[in-house]
Parts: sequence; structure tokens; C-alpha cells
Amino acid sequence: MIVKEKESPRPTDAMGKAGYEAEKQMAFFLRRAFAESPDVMVFNDVMYQRNGERAQIDHLVIHRFGFVIVESKSVTGTVEVNEHLEFVRKSGGRRSGMRSPIEQGRLQAQLLQDLLNDAKESLRPKKLFGKVQPYFGDERFTVFVAISDQGVIERNGANPPELMKAERVVKEIVEKTNRYQQTQGVKGLVNFLAAGKEKTKELEEHQVAAFTDAEMESIKAFLTEQCKATVTAKRPTRTAVAAKAVTAEKPVREKKEVAAKQEIAADEAGGASPSGFKCGDCPSTDVEILYGRYGYYLRCRACEAKKTVPQKCEVCGSKAKLRKKGNRFFRDCESCAAPVLLHCNPVSAENV
Repeated sequence: MIVKEKESPRPTDAMGKAGYEAEKQMAFFLRRAFAESPDVMVFNDVMYQRNGERAQIDHLVIHRFGFVIVESKSVTGTVEVNEHLEFVRKSGGRRSGMRSPIEQGRLQAQLLQDLLNDAKESLRPKKLFGKVQPYFGDERFTVFVAISDQGVIERNGANPPELMKAERVVKEIVEKTNRYQQTQGVKGLVNFLAAGKEKTKELEEHQVAAFTDAEMESIKAFLTEQCKATVTAKRPTRTAVAAKAVTAEKPVREKKEVAAKQEIAADEAGGASPSGFKCGDCPSTDVEILYGRYGYYLRCRACEAKKTVPQKCEVCGSKAKLRKKGNRFFRDCESCAAPVLLHCNPVSAENV
């Protein structure tokens, strides 16, 4: 059963598009395998929140015995994992480290587990005449990392069972649920009696009670509502967006007005500079901005020392452009649209 399809819009940047396609591919594999299964529920692209923390899960699969978190990764080259479980991307002859997707999935699983246990009384009724409250234990949560078709996995000294190609994930989920099934009822008892030491250990790891139909429905309804509530809380209202725009616009408008007054004042003052620039090699403040092979630079007219002109906006710290008007230089920032009168060259300066 597909409870939630992937609904997020396709990104426009290259990396976002690749990630989107990897998630879409995994969603296709899950739909093909479980769309008509009454015992498996699939949530694609969901987000949950607990105590101010958020977990965004690419694919969440709920089966009769637990939960599978699938983290999709788009890899066009090679992803390498070493004996320390450190991950490296290799593409086009370049190597770059990456955050462990296994740890990322485990953190998502932990938040989901805590969220479910917060509501365990309403999701799982008490047993043994109302004396024992079932909860959601660690043994019910599994993490898989799905590498897209075009990617290559290089296991350099480590072979984590969570890491696999996307097309393998469905088979692993089916095999996982089958191992749980082998511990149930009379058949499970027979399997325990006939098992050797290693097989007994495996059976014990999967010896959990199956969720009832009522519990499955309660879990589905709960997680659906939690996802909706998280998305609603994340999305700002139109009023809030408008208020933020007005608040942001005010200082920008004020800065533009100040810049216009600065231009007029500079004309009236005959070119006095507000910058406070001074030479770094000598105490002189007799400096000018000139244009050279690599762009604008600051030159001391006393000792001929040269240095680059800072490129950051004084208002927001973003990278800004230098604009020349006569002997005056303004800093224009595209991020906050705040022009600043930066420096006035001495009238005798020769600018090229």
C-alpha cells in the first residue's frame, strides 16, 4: 500500500535534480513491489518533528514487524567506504568526503522511534490484562542506504550491510520480513527447536510480536497526521511572508536614501572620502582606488604600496561589486540592494 507518494517539486539545480531522480527511482521500486500489499505501507518524502528537531525521510516502509528507513543517494561516479565507515565520493578524478548516509538514516530512525514511543499508549494497547504496555524497541527499526543505478560502491575494508544498490532494497525488505515471520506461532517454535547456535541467535534477533490490524491502522493515521503537522508548521503563512518582506525592505530603503545623500554630500564637499582607508605599510591615509589587470586595487600615494579592495558588503556581509562614478566609488550589494559610498579619490588621481 502506498500511503504517500513523492510530492515535492523537482529542483532546478543540478545536484537537487540528481537527488530527486534517485528518490523517484527508489519510490518506483517500492511501488512496484508493495502497491497492492495489505501488510506493507510506504511513505515517500516525509518529515517529522519532535522537540524542535526534524527528520526528513526519503522513504519509510512499515511492515508487520517494524519500520525500514531508506536513504536514497544519487551517485554518478563511485562512493567509497573504508574500514572506519568513512564515506568518500569519487567523480571525474576528484575525491570529496561526504556525511555518512548510514548515520544520517540512524538519526532519522531514532527520532521516529522516540516520536512513536511518545504516543505508544494510543498506538499499542496494553497486554496481559492491561498490565504491560508494549513499546517500539530498537529491533523494529532498520536502515538501508540506496545508491542510484549509475553509481558504483567501492567497499574498501568495510562491508556495511545497510549500503546497497537501489534495486536490491526491495529484496532486502522482503527477506527481513520473512526472518521475522520465521519466529511466529507454532512454526516459529519448531524453528527454534531445530536451530543450531548461529540460527538461534538470528531467530532471537527477529523474535518480536507482529502488529495487529488495529495497530497498523493507528500507526498509519498517527504518522500521516504528524507529517501534515510538521509540513504546516514549516510553511510560513502569507501574512508572515509579507511582514518579513516589509521588515526587510525598510533598512534597504533607508540605505538607498543614505547613499543618495552621500552622493550629494560628496559633491558639495569636493570629494572628501568617508572610507577611512589607509595604507597598511605606512601611516599615510593619502590613498586612491585604481583599476589594474586584476580589477580594482588600493594604492598609497606616499609609499606606492598596493593592496586589494575588500569585496564584502558592510550591511549584510555578502559579496558586493564596486561601482565608479567620477572620482567616487560605491559598493553595490545584490543581496540586500544597499549601495554604500565607499571612497572618493583625490581629484588629481589618474584612474584607468
